[in-house]
Amino acid sequence: MKTTLLILSIALLGVFLGSPVMGQVNNSGAITQNLSLGMPEVALLVASATTINLNLTTATAGLAVKSSVADSTARLKISSVITSATRTLSAVVSAVPGGTSLKLEAQAPNGNFGGTQGTFVSGGSVLPTTGSVSIITGIGSCYSGILTDDGYHLKYTWGLLDPASNYSAVRATGAGVTVVVTLTISAAV
Repeated sequence: MKTTLLILSIALLGVFLGSPVMGQVNNSGAITQNLSLGMPEVALLVASATTINLNLTTATAGLAVKSSVADSTARLKISSVITSATRTLSAVVSAVPGGTSLKLEAQAPNGNFGGTQGTFVSGGSVLPTTGSVSIITGIGSCYSGILTDDGYHLKYTWGLLDPASNYSAVRATGAGVTVVVTLTISAAV
């Protein structure tokens, strides 16, 4: 009985003192939420890592060495995000043996490429040993994919400079001279 009286007293005390009721306010208007969205400019390049071997040779006495030799197995993978302008891919070579020149031609990537691939310099460009030369212009936001055959196809052609008048400047290189081609992608301009 004492327990029942205690429970009844607590219940009456709660009724007399009142308790605030809390609930959700019905807001039929709109609310806003601020978001901060960011994406930095991206300019990433990676070239296939193998050494490309180009050899000018002949096996017949009385003939000049081949006038040129080419290889298009190299790939250049790219990721580019720009603000509003475009980028340029340029190249320079560290050196070339006397009486010869090295030409680089970028060729269209395969179907895994997405975005604006740019405009290729027609026929390629002879690489200088100072300064640089444009290989692709107008590169926009794009990506090339990461598979072995993805990316721009790079065709290197090594050949004689005017063999009729400059053949005397050609020198043997033995097992081969390593030269370095530096590829640079510009900031968005």
